[in-house]
Amino acid sequence: MVLGEKLLMKLLILSRLMERNEWHIKELIRETGISSERLNKLLRELSKNYLMTYDESSIVWNPADIPSTLKPWGWRLYHYPVLGSTQDAARGHGPWSIVIAEYLIEAKGRHGRSWKANLGGIWATISLQVPSEWAPLLPIAASVIVAKTLNSLYKINAKIKWPNDIVVNGSKIAGILVEAEAFPNSFIAYIGIGINVNNNPGVEGAIALKDLVGLKPRNQLLASLIGRFSRMGKIVDEKEKLIKTYKEYLDTLGRKVIVETHSGVIEGIAEDLRDDGSIVIASEGRELVFDPITVLRLRYKD
Repeated sequence: MVLGEKLLMKLLILSRLMERNEWHIKELIRETGISSERLNKLLRELSKNYLMTYDESSIVWNPADIPSTLKPWGWRLYHYPVLGSTQDAARGHGPWSIVIAEYLIEAKGRHGRSWKANLGGIWATISLQVPSEWAPLLPIAASVIVAKTLNSLYKINAKIKWPNDIVVNGSKIAGILVEAEAFPNSFIAYIGIGINVNNNPGVEGAIALKDLVGLKPRNQLLASLIGRFSRMGKIVDEKEKLIKTYKEYLDTLGRKVIVETHSGVIEGIAEDLRDDGSIVIASEGRELVFDPITVLRLRYKD
């Protein structure tokens, strides 16, 4: 993929503002090599996706919107202007790390689907070293954490579309991807989280937080998410409570759905959820059980 000149210039500006959040305009021109007229236009556009204020003499990026200013206890946080994928980058940083980028070139979702991760969102991978028995519950717990955090902070009635998309009024606001590396008696889980915050999703059926509540400082959301992920042990140990909460947030049960798998397409009604996260579909007098791994895509029919 070839990045456009305008995007490259924006990333250049962001990289300088990540080093220091306040610059004199003349100094920033010297450091970036971008002309005064073009810099002014780029800053105007960036201020639509970030909490930035600027005038003829200076530019300030609100520290509450810069992830690298967060210092979460017990975690190592890495913040980049651009990455291929946070999932791939996270594998080089080890457990109890958080990798965040302002733009992803090769953002990916479940089953290798592409994800548009543009400027102003939260694109992060959280790495945890956890017991093997947690494996089936991590996608469920991550979905609950993201939905609950969004609702707690912004009162937007976020729901879960099975298995782990986060939607508001049917439009996708966040996605989650869980991958892992196995070791004896444990594994490192890489929990990828993409949240449309102040970005322009540019994808049909997607919505951003700013469309609902205006521009928001991302660090408040990040800090709350990190705090909840820090308590992952308590969350998965209370399995019955976790499954119950997941069902309460689930937007899928009782709806007509189309399930796509490698074996074909099934239409039916999402009837129930198993404790391992598998969904039960009633179709032509049969009850069919699907787990998230085998389902390529689930769509609502109504």
